[in-house]
Amino acid sequence: MYNPEINEIQGVYRIKIDTPFPVGYVCVYIFKIDDSYVMFDAGLNMSNWYKSFFSVLKTSNISLKQIDYCIISHEHLDHIGLIKKFKRKNPNIQVMMHKITHQTLQWETDPKNYKEIEEAAIDIAKQMIKFGISEYQGKRMVEWFTMWPKLRTYYKPDKILHDGDEISFITNKLKIIWTPGHALGHICVFDQNKRYLFSGDHILSRITPHIGNFLINPRLNERHDFNDILIHYLKSLDRIDDLNSKIIFPAHQEVIFNPHERILEIKKHHKKRLNEISSLIKKKPLTPLRISQIHF
Repeated sequence: MYNPEINEIQGVYRIKIDTPFPVGYVCVYIFKIDDSYVMFDAGLNMSNWYKSFFSVLKTSNISLKQIDYCIISHEHLDHIGLIKKFKRKNPNIQVMMHKITHQTLQWETDPKNYKEIEEAAIDIAKQMIKFGISEYQGKRMVEWFTMWPKLRTYYKPDKILHDGDEISFITNKLKIIWTPGHALGHICVFDQNKRYLFSGDHILSRITPHIGNFLINPRLNERHDFNDILIHYLKSLDRIDDLNSKIIFPAHQEVIFNPHERILEIKKHHKKRLNEISSLIKKKPLTPLRISQIHF
């Protein structure tokens, strides 16, 4: 049962709709800059979620045909779901995403790559078995990792984005900040005049996002070092903090009115967790599985 809701927060429309996922609900944002409407993320295409989205959009003064840009934060299902429906209803909408997000979607959704994807999943499962899980659990992991790409749909974006890109309007600019961590190609969008940050899953109000990626396109590994994704995430947090945002609009949970304090909380959380794990293994080496069982 979906409970759609739309409200305006300091000039930004937040469309909030329940999901069957543990995150509770997904938010899509629409805001106006000069004469242009911008949408951040494309929601979920599952069950009747899309019907709830279009139903609640009708209660606003904005038509989908008025939307000029749809900027995608990352490739997860609850952020790319309605791209195809948006383009069908409004062929002029400009869909934008980071280069790595595009490459990931291309790779995962091409049936010709299935064998390569399966091999990548098997490699991860073998590593996890070394970390303590059983052979049976390893097989289940392969099934899990190879399931998600089949649920995604590729749609070619109108524009590929890169770190530091700016989308210019008459009186304002939106800045693209590459924030790898929750996903390798994840981006946040910063309104430079209002100092609003649209954070996707990078910064949430009550929980820390899952850090890490499951399957990595081998071509990406040739150009980037993603072995320690937590370092990428923490550095991304520092870059966001330096922007001195006024408000953060996340994809889930509540809007954040104290960005600096929330970023400090997340950093302290990770530091505390690392210290706790270090203490656990100080005198007795343990597998990652056993560490997680004791720690959590």
